[in-house]
Amino acid sequence: LKEQSEPTWPVFMPAVFECLAEKDGDVRTPAAYAISLAAPLPKFGEAAPEAFRRLAQILSGPAPKKRDESGKVAMDNCVSALFALARHQSALCPPDVPAWQVVVGKLPIQDDEDEAKKVHKAVAELLLEQHAGLLGPEQAHLGKVLSALAEVYKQENLCNEETDALILRIFQMLPRDNLQKLASGFSEKQQKKIEKMLS
Repeated sequence: LKEQSEPTWPVFMPAVFECLAEKDGDVRTPAAYAISLAAPLPKFGEAAPEAFRRLAQILSGPAPKKRDESGKVAMDNCVSALFALARHQSALCPPDVPAWQVVVGKLPIQDDEDEAKKVHKAVAELLLEQHAGLLGPEQAHLGKVLSALAEVYKQENLCNEETDALILRIFQMLPRDNLQKLASGFSEKQQKKIEKMLS
């Protein structure tokens, strides 16, 4: 459906953007998912700047309430969509939208388990590639990304075995003094998991 859907985008994309603004999480989720699917396609470049703005605005707004299950799933899908945009359309991100910073600030994602597994695997892959956007200027995001990966490690609902293996590789490759410098950003639980990986 991906490329085949392109002729319908002029009609379809404005409706997707409108749905992103809806209060109902069950309406926002498929809209964000549609952007995730379209983001890797070159033709989506025309709509990308607007998508960056709208998603960043949603993700910088208030978090859904604890009992708002559909709102929390919608938020995870918005993180996934902005992640896909930042990964595939970064050249078209408006200069005033700190897309990677917003995505990293929302990791790990925990309410939509399918999106969580997909995003956490992609994050681990990009980290192994030393992806400049994910790492941030002067590797400013590294601590937060490692903290998120340590959090989801061995959590079957958020991370598959393949991703566990990537996370293990990441922590074993990191120089110990680098890890020690970042340790204050890890929770006690995360520190214990990291110690186990390195033992």
